[in-house]
Amino acid sequence: MTLPRSVSTAALRAALRLGGAVQALPPRPAAVVRRASALRLTADERAAEARIDALRTTLAGSTDTVEVVDYGAGTRGGARPPARAVADVYRRAATGPAWGRFLFGLARALRPARVLELGTNLGVGSAHLAAALALNEAERGGVAGRLVTLEGAPALAARAERALADLGHADRARVVVGPFADTLADVARAERWDLVFIDGHHEAAAALNYVRTLAPHLAPGALVVLDDVEPGRPVRRAWRALRAGRVPALRGAAAFYAGRYGLLFAAPPARLVGATPASEDGGSLGRGGVPWGAPAALARETAAAPPDPAGATPDSRA
Repeated sequence: MTLPRSVSTAALRAALRLGGAVQALPPRPAAVVRRASALRLTADERAAEARIDALRTTLAGSTDTVEVVDYGAGTRGGARPPARAVADVYRRAATGPAWGRFLFGLARALRPARVLELGTNLGVGSAHLAAALALNEAERGGVAGRLVTLEGAPALAARAERALADLGHADRARVVVGPFADTLADVARAERWDLVFIDGHHEAAAALNYVRTLAPHLAPGALVVLDDVEPGRPVRRAWRALRAGRVPALRGAAAFYAGRYGLLFAAPPARLVGATPASEDGGSLGRGGVPWGAPAALARETAAAPPDPAGATPDSRA
């Protein structure tokens, strides 16, 4: 549920205090997490956030309805998808203000060229990511970053596309419509992704399957962010499986538990970086003690894949 900024900021700060130890991360991931965790903004960043806050106000007060296709639950028998109030969709599913700022900070610190989001919803999280890319590009020597965001519900995708255009990101962000099962593979192979935010189909097997699909197409040092990895949530099982090395390409990834977000930094190539042993929720060693940055071949030789999470099977529904 989308909470007021003061409440969500307090919740985020508490989650970060209880989460993984930043000092256990290698230097670059640690710097990225520290920058995002500070939740401090420059004048230009505050102006960008104010525009997103205006979008939030519009969505929270909207009297419109929107048809929402839920491919996780399924819309059966060709039935028309249910109509829901936009304000209700915003309150229940949109990225909250503090978490949006944290996501923005990750993108500002990482300075990615290519960003992929799974689960556009109304475009609020997308707006934070696109705003970070715009500010990165505006700075001297900045990269012209681009965002691709996937959404299964056509009506939500259309609203998000309009919102991103209104914020000035029409040329920076592209919304791809359709079930993840139909869209993800082609989108994934089209680029080398520097930052991936998985915020759709919140089931363990589905999340793990999406990471498997994406892993061969991640850039060296890429960051994968999983939403809803708190204890007791289904995606927590996927997070634990990834931490245990279930996806070979991400063994040796540096991991950080940030409350509702689980962060995995893919290892850069041909580097061995000194690391501190990992706990369940944060750290720098992959399964079997593989240092962050270890070549994939070394990871394969030293880490055997554990079984899938209990009850998890590949699931292609988006």
